[in-house]
Amino acid sequence: MLGALLLAGVACRAPAPAVVAAGAATLTIRLDGFRNDRGAAIVSLFQGEKGFPDDVAASRATVTVPIREGVATAFFRDLPYGDYAVSVLHDENGDGTMATGLFGAPREGFGFSGFPDYRFGPPAFAEVRFLLVEPEREMTIGIRYETGRRQHQQEGRAVESRRPPEE
Repeated sequence: MLGALLLAGVACRAPAPAVVAAGAATLTIRLDGFRNDRGAAIVSLFQGEKGFPDDVAASRATVTVPIREGVATAFFRDLPYGDYAVSVLHDENGDGTMATGLFGAPREGFGFSGFPDYRFGPPAFAEVRFLLVEPEREMTIGIRYETGRRQHQQEGRAVESRRPPEE
């Protein structure tokens, strides 16, 4: 009897799953900040953490879109309402994968839904997910380049080395 009461108490404390109304949506994603128009933008939409952010085969849908004057636009139609996350690759060399440097630093541009704060490696699905529960949604994702950050750091070091020593 006590065991049954304890089990009932545990069952009552379990969180209820989120309920999302049925519906279909169109998601429009504007991508900006490309450093050039070479190659294309590969935009992957994930409906869970499995495979996020770079296993295109595990994504709900992936589209490749051209870049014109530093911007691109991707469309996803007939999406059921729910949780999603987006990852973007500026595939400058057209090989379909992220080009990396010696220690794995990305050499091509990338972006994610939301505005993740990350320093090493990509963000987790939970950090960039969003709830899609309206028939039409638009979002903008800025493209980031690690090589640009390193160049900025190197320029700062060069300026620092030219300063006269303090007395």
